[in-house]
Amino acid sequence: MESNNHTRLIPEVGSAFGFGWQKMKDDFANLLVVTIIMLVAQSLGSISGTNTGNDISYSGSSVSFLIWLLISGPVSMSATWVYLKAVRGDSYEIKDTVACFGSNYFEIMLAGLLVTFIIIFGIVFLIVPGIVFAVKLAFVPYLVMDKEMKATDAIKKSWEMTKGYGWQLFFMGFLSIFIVIAGLLLFIVGIFPAILWINSAFAAFYHAVDLKNKEAVTIETIK
Repeated sequence: MESNNHTRLIPEVGSAFGFGWQKMKDDFANLLVVTIIMLVAQSLGSISGTNTGNDISYSGSSVSFLIWLLISGPVSMSATWVYLKAVRGDSYEIKDTVACFGSNYFEIMLAGLLVTFIIIFGIVFLIVPGIVFAVKLAFVPYLVMDKEMKATDAIKKSWEMTKGYGWQLFFMGFLSIFIVIAGLLLFIVGIFPAILWINSAFAAFYHAVDLKNKEAVTIETIK
């Protein structure tokens, strides 16, 4: 069931981080477990690619890529979905962190691959396009997980939804760098609250934009 607190949530940086901070505190233990599962999944590829030697290194890189594509990326998207559910006040279970391995698995995997390729493509030519692409595709994980969209549809929808919010999303990403640094300086363990806060804030921002779009559609329908 959706929280009544969403009336206080608007698509702005301060509102998103403030709302995210509150949600993080309210559900810290569960979100911490979700985050640990996500970080373990993300580390699997790195562990497999630590071998040395040209042939072994090449093989390790291939294995790392496959692990990221098949496991790490999808689990990360599932984790963002859990954060979204927490922000909305919906009920969820820890096992939802691996909900990616369901009927929409192929689209989730494809979405991660396409988004990464598009961002890298932008960075290769110029850094600025890469940053723009990253901002415009920030909502893809929520759309492909929560609304079970196809990968290409999620990319198009994210591009539309982020219109007018680009600078705010960029500033959130920029601010997140300093939050992570602050977390690391707090005896390293502070990185966990930092990650929880950042993920909660981005989920809150997406939720605020989604709510605003729904309200706009409702008003237009009434007219």
